[in-house]
Amino acid sequence: MAGGVHGPDTPGSGAKPPPDPPSRFVCRACGICMGTSDALLETKDDVLVFGRLHTSECGLEKGTKTVACWGCAVALGTRGEGSFALRRDRVARRSERLEILVCSLKEQEISDVALSLREAFPYCNITPRVLLKAELRGFQLPVARPGPELVVVVHRNEGRALLTDRNGFYHDVLGSAWPQTRGNVLVVLTRAAPKVEGDLFDQAMLRSLSTQGDQPTIGVMSSLGRVLTWDSAPSQPQLRQLQMLTSKAYFREPSGPAPQGMPATWCKPPQKAAGASGTSAGSSGWCALL
Repeated sequence: MAGGVHGPDTPGSGAKPPPDPPSRFVCRACGICMGTSDALLETKDDVLVFGRLHTSECGLEKGTKTVACWGCAVALGTRGEGSFALRRDRVARRSERLEILVCSLKEQEISDVALSLREAFPYCNITPRVLLKAELRGFQLPVARPGPELVVVVHRNEGRALLTDRNGFYHDVLGSAWPQTRGNVLVVLTRAAPKVEGDLFDQAMLRSLSTQGDQPTIGVMSSLGRVLTWDSAPSQPQLRQLQMLTSKAYFREPSGPAPQGMPATWCKPPQKAAGASGTSAGSSGWCALL
């Protein structure tokens, strides 16, 4: 287990940290974010009134005034003239930090990538997990709440990269994390800088892995922007991608339909944790299961 990674850090540069992101108002049934505190207009006894929903298209049923959760289709409220009223008994305010699980076979890779994740999204807790090769086949991420909202798998490129599918080290890790995080998964390859400045990954390498290396899944993930390759630190375009991905995970934005080529087992609905209907008891519960 890597040390010195979990919990918020103060940047050593002395720069003023960015403001915390707004609180999330999530569906009590499935945890999807429907609104944010910066759009909250009014709090009433039975409803919360927002000037906008978190995403412009979520929750709106054509031809009706019903606002439904786009995650589980539960009716959450109604829309009015320029406002949205969500029932207080069906949404809950969440202000917890983004929970990120970073996995790798090498402890140093976890520490290095954790620094980049904190730079991209400081409002987070990072839990490290040093993987053992003996546990990778059939790996299952414990189902618990609070659980990781983003899972990052880091691999140091030392020649032939076996990442996904039949011979991939991390196929079952990613396959377990994908449904639980609703697709908020990222693969980072270090010592593999892109050949073209500004690219998110080494395109020739990923093309070879997916078409000639029997690893089509890593090709699908790269097409979704969920594979980054760099030497020792991310470029500015890659850092912006990290910011986008961590923000999507924090706000639990829709991942869309299952992409073509994604393993069917990855696209099953996430399992519910025991006691999922209860409130969060802190960030250490799911970490203890690891």
